[in-house]
Amino acid sequence: MFFKLLKEIPQMFAIAAIIWFFVWVVFNKNSKKKNQSFFAKHSSTIVVVVLALVLTITDIWVFVSYIPTHYKKNPTEVPAISTNELLNDSTHVDTVHHSIAENNKKDTSKQTKVTIAPMAEKLLLTNKASIRFYSNGSAEDIEATNSSVACSFNETTGQLKFTGLIRSFVFENEMMQEHFNDKDYMNSEAFPKTSFRGTIQNIKSIDFAKDGNTKLTAEGVLTIHGVSKNITATGSLNLTGGKPTLKSIFKIKRIDFGINTDEIADTLEITVISEFK
Repeated sequence: MFFKLLKEIPQMFAIAAIIWFFVWVVFNKNSKKKNQSFFAKHSSTIVVVVLALVLTITDIWVFVSYIPTHYKKNPTEVPAISTNELLNDSTHVDTVHHSIAENNKKDTSKQTKVTIAPMAEKLLLTNKASIRFYSNGSAEDIEATNSSVACSFNETTGQLKFTGLIRSFVFENEMMQEHFNDKDYMNSEAFPKTSFRGTIQNIKSIDFAKDGNTKLTAEGVLTIHGVSKNITATGSLNLTGGKPTLKSIFKIKRIDFGINTDEIADTLEITVISEFK
């Protein structure tokens, strides 16, 4: 954020220069008065200097406090990842039709041989899942949420995938949001996506016909900033009216994913929620 503020410094100094230019004009005019003491000549100059100090402090306060929070630079809308894009990933395509096709290729001339088709898999999709990260830093707390995350969940196999665009993370402070995408931070131009691809380990113990809450353990690969790491995350699956909601809260170390900026804490808390309606 400091480097973003540097871009606005010329404007701050330009305003201050105008303020103190008028001080100089008043001082120069009063200095030409004759047969008067210094204080008699510059009584109005003192008033103008005090006023200039107040205006300069206000100028600096607006620059430091107001601009970082309210400065907008025609933000570009980032489209959500579609479920079609998610399905185009070959690692998450439903494989049932491939199995059936293979069975059809077998020799069917022997009537005594019975081929049983595999049980149909149930694949759930949404592009309204969310990822939130929270940094409890020494200088300030930082958090952002991406509510346009694509998620696929296979109730039969437990396969699970999340994919989100880095530019879709929304901050309360829009200056920080812009800085978040810079090269010295997340470099979203070079690494536009974050993703998790894994499997729920205890999927076979879940009765999807019964409402309730079940603890889960998922193992897989988390990719952030172009770096992929194997992780294990615990969470829960809540079933209400047969509709599942997945939730997990886990922590990562930013240095493990090549994020070297010291503007955020060393350990980040990640919250992932996916509701299937």
